[in-house]
Amino acid sequence: MAARENQGLQIALIIFVILTIILIVTTYMFFSSSQKEKEANKSLTAENASKDSQAREARTESEAIKNTLGAALTEKTADVDARTKKDVETYGKGIPDSNRNYRFLVEQLGTELKTANTRIAELTAQNKGLTDKIKTDDTARNAEIATYKKTMDAMAADQKGEREKFGTERQTITSGNVELAKKFDAKRKEHEELTKQSTSQIADLTTDKTKLRGTLERINEEKQRKTKANEVPDGKVSRVNQVTRLVWINLGSEDGLRRQISFSVFDKDDTNPVESKRKGMVEVVRLMDAHMAEARIVEDDLSNPIMTGDQIFSPTWEPGRPEHFALAGFMDIDGDGESDRQRIRDLIALNGGIIDAEASDEGVKSGQVSIETKYLIIGTEPTGEGKINAYSEVFDEARNFGVREMPVKEFMNYMGYRPAERTVGLGKSAKPTDFKPRLPEGVQRVMPGARRKEGPRRTIGSDKTDS
Repeated sequence: MAARENQGLQIALIIFVILTIILIVTTYMFFSSSQKEKEANKSLTAENASKDSQAREARTESEAIKNTLGAALTEKTADVDARTKKDVETYGKGIPDSNRNYRFLVEQLGTELKTANTRIAELTAQNKGLTDKIKTDDTARNAEIATYKKTMDAMAADQKGEREKFGTERQTITSGNVELAKKFDAKRKEHEELTKQSTSQIADLTTDKTKLRGTLERINEEKQRKTKANEVPDGKVSRVNQVTRLVWINLGSEDGLRRQISFSVFDKDDTNPVESKRKGMVEVVRLMDAHMAEARIVEDDLSNPIMTGDQIFSPTWEPGRPEHFALAGFMDIDGDGESDRQRIRDLIALNGGIIDAEASDEGVKSGQVSIETKYLIIGTEPTGEGKINAYSEVFDEARNFGVREMPVKEFMNYMGYRPAERTVGLGKSAKPTDFKPRLPEGVQRVMPGARRKEGPRRTIGSDKTDS
């Protein structure tokens, strides 16, 4: 039992000794490391002190340099350097790149200043010499002026005597020239009057010559146009459909045709529409091709219906060119006593025509008759001096240019216009034709005994058809 206790004590002692040795070794190592850290801290402290001293010296030198350069102590070094470079660039031109600093800048500016002072001294000496010379010249000039003044006074006295002598002679000559001047003025006025009269006569002759030339050209053109277009049909009817009241004509878009242009229809054997009897009217409703258009029958005659091959003609339209018109006079086409001039204007415009000149109902002339004007549409001659003057002016211009005159009723007849029938005579003077039924638009007239072609029925007042 005692042996076991001793053995335990030995083990505990051994463990204690081992722990003591470990503690001693650890303590030594910590002490050694602490000594090294102290030595390192001393070295860093000395180094920091040295660097702080250097920094203070650098700051002192920087402040001294800033003070020398005239910069504020709070100004950044980069800003001072930039301004320094700018000053050198501005004032140190010619300094080599290796010497571009304030030292060489001051040296160069000092050299330039010395040179400038030397130049100023030279110029001052030159200026003094010039001032002395000016004084000398002024003295000489004043002497010359005094001598010249004496000479001028003598000349003035001589001139006064000569002027008095000249005045006497001039008065004598002037009194003799007054009569000549009066005669010259009379001759001059006579010459001016003759010149004015001759100029007016030349202008009148020139105007007459121009009008005569225009008239001659107009007559020649009128002859050619009558031969080619005006006295011949504009086209012909290619096909007719009496059921739909439509025809097709051999004019189209390439002929300058437009919708709503109206044509008078003449028999195919009539070669001169102006002298032939019209058998109907058609109005263009659709352009189908370059030389084909569809037109509706506006007017026809049951006894002489429109047929294929019939000729068509319009005084307001010519293939490829618009017709030109002039209007003069009071125009009443329906007999109601009111002016229908606007209706005629609209009709001409609708068919592509152009109005060159016009004497309005108020007596105002507008436009100008030209060589292009083809027709003068004449109404009733107005009353009143102003209205007659405008009417006569347009009328005379048209005569001078050889424009064809056409009464308004004849023009409206060519255009297919017929006034509305307001009254119907009764009694013995009544005629059966006065009571013909007016069929709706699009319904074909059927001659007695003729067989009506079956087709869709058209309801009066409507475009709809019933099967």
